Amino acid sequence: MRVRPATAADNEKLIAIEQLTPQGGQIQLVSERKDYFFRAKKFADPIVLVAEDEEEDMILGIMAVGPVELKLHGKTLRGGLVFDWRSNPMAQKGLPRHMLRLWQAAHKEIIRRDLDFLFGYVKEDNFRSMSIITRYGAEVVESKDFLTMPVHARFCRRRSEVDKVAFTPKPEEEKERAALARAFGELDLFPDWTQRDATREQRDRYLFGKFSYKGSSVKVWDTTGEYTQRVLNIPKLFKVVRPIVQAGSRLLPLPHIPNLGEELRVWQLFDLVLDQGEDLNPLLEKVRQAAVANNIHYLVICLGAEEKGYELVAKKAWVKPQYQLFFMPLKEGIPMPNTPTYFDVSFL
Repeated sequence: MRVRPATAADNEKLIAIEQLTPQGGQIQLVSERKDYFFRAKKFADPIVLVAEDEEEDMILGIMAVGPVELKLHGKTLRGGLVFDWRSNPMAQKGLPRHMLRLWQAAHKEIIRRDLDFLFGYVKEDNFRSMSIITRYGAEVVESKDFLTMPVHARFCRRRSEVDKVAFTPKPEEEKERAALARAFGELDLFPDWTQRDATREQRDRYLFGKFSYKGSSVKVWDTTGEYTQRVLNIPKLFKVVRPIVQAGSRLLPLPHIPNLGEELRVWQLFDLVLDQGEDLNPLLEKVRQAAVANNIHYLVICLGAEEKGYELVAKKAWVKPQYQLFFMPLKEGIPMPNTPTYFDVSFL
């Protein structure tokens, strides 16, 4: 076994590994990327390593770290986002040796890049990765829920209010940067937007637009051109009730029950600024109308329980997958982040 940098030649093998690790319970979804490296390309000088069984010509696992400059207690520091850390399910079970080897090799590169801390988001049931991370000194500092809402039924029936929601497909960059700083600039893990050329490219490519209502707003991130999820398994009962749910969903916010093999399309909402609680329904309804027009099945927003608007949005969510934010200082004197932290949608 050897650990080496991943290359474009590994793309098909890595996509195949991801398709062997479906997510979900009764309805299982498999992720589909056109380019496995589309997340890594968001960072300057990312660390992307694979563990490889040379005799079997098989990739055993992968780990990636993206250097990024973030605010921490008012100072801008260099952090490393850990992502795409997964093991090939066709490899040995238990806690594979190659997962530790990947971590050790990545740690050497992290030190060489002089990063101040590591952080990342790990699904609550991913005990394997979390056990390795905590063994090396990381701590869980916050939970984030990916609140998932169906788009069939209306969020608001007051058409006159919904019509007041403004849509801006291309918010003016300097004004938007200032607005973001006012709303979220005091939060830890808030990024330095000027640091990466990729940041502007991403927002040009994936930002669907900004929806505004009175003093409230939310943005939509659309990566469906790069990344979707396909239904791998669905219980027989769901197939039977699917026509009934489809009919009822015109009146009630029932979830979309997909067909086997169907591609699910999701929009990620982010940067929710909620001036008044009653602003949420017209805002979401305008987003929902745009989602339906673009064949989107679900709206998802990542929020922690401490964040404004969490309880209001959570009431509308049918599914709430939880991720743990871990943090690991790499130098003396680096403090743990205060919560709630800022969630950068570009890390998805």
